Amino acid sequence: MPGEQLPRDLVGDILCRLPLKSLARFRAVCKEWNTIWEDKSFSNYYLSRTRPQFMVATKYQTCSIEINLDEEDHVLSSIVERDITLEYPCETHTSLGYCDGFVLFCMQKKGFAIWNPWVRQNKFIENHVEFDYCGIGYDNLTGYKIFGLKRFYNSRGEDNYKVAIYECKSDVWKFINDNTGLEPRRLIMLDNIVSINGNLYFVAIDTKTRESFLQCFDFSEDKFKTICANLPIMEGCYTGLLAVFRGDRLSLLMHSEEVDMKVEILVSKQRVEKYGEVLEWISFMTVSIPNFPSLQPHILYPRPTYFVDSEKRLFVCTFDEAEHLCIYIVKGDVLKKIPIDSVLVDIFCTTYMSYIPSFISIPCVSREMS
Repeated sequence: MPGEQLPRDLVGDILCRLPLKSLARFRAVCKEWNTIWEDKSFSNYYLSRTRPQFMVATKYQTCSIEINLDEEDHVLSSIVERDITLEYPCETHTSLGYCDGFVLFCMQKKGFAIWNPWVRQNKFIENHVEFDYCGIGYDNLTGYKIFGLKRFYNSRGEDNYKVAIYECKSDVWKFINDNTGLEPRRLIMLDNIVSINGNLYFVAIDTKTRESFLQCFDFSEDKFKTICANLPIMEGCYTGLLAVFRGDRLSLLMHSEEVDMKVEILVSKQRVEKYGEVLEWISFMTVSIPNFPSLQPHILYPRPTYFVDSEKRLFVCTFDEAEHLCIYIVKGDVLKKIPIDSVLVDIFCTTYMSYIPSFISIPCVSREMS
């Protein structure tokens, strides 16, 4: 008699609770549990339920950092550091991007690598244009796309941008000449762009009024759009950082050293589903700890990256005062600082981001990693 099949929803719920090593073993021995990763509804469910990790990329090494929480106090933690270095053809990477389990390496005047280290797949795309930022997204008709952004000044000295799009399905590059929806004097925070439901979201600041806007790049139309969201004015020693919350919502970290050292986290009240929806922000948590690190932008190294979970824990990856890369974990008034020791860090050539590992195949022709 054939074995009784578990309901697919139950299978998905089980997989979301397993550690990565166990998931990797199940992929090798169970065809059904392997193919479930290609189900978009399951992958969305998994990405919304799984705690992110941090990825740190230096000049010679890439490391994935998993955080293990103590089950009793929920904050005294340890980290698991895994070397997942990709043999890419250039030592200098300019940015990291992430979308639905895929990582995008942008390499200076060399091209891009779309990569999923957990299924040992990567695809190198040659391109000799140097971009200031690269990201990855998708639309439901043409599939996954790479977004390249280059900043320049127009004749009036205002910030402006050139955009190129690569379609993974057709293997074709095209340049976008219409930047309608992005005002010339709006300065994009290039080191804090996140992907939700295939589109890229970022904060843009009006260089004259200092007014802040939440904007997106919509891959279904290949154009910039302004989202109706009330953001605080960000100037002086004010920090505003975006992150993904529960897979389909945004969070905004606000921190001002001019007022106090308090950190406030807002989350969008509704899911980010489509352009035109008015986003409302609600207060999610507040951190007020005297020895909490400064989250202000620094000229030498990237802005901090962070995420929050449903238990109102804050996880931050950034450099400390001694220029050591660390992870900070906050729950209530308890702070834990964990140095990242295994990564050989050069502050001039280090980038980091939060991401969620997955076992989804990359969205184009792939090859095995060497």
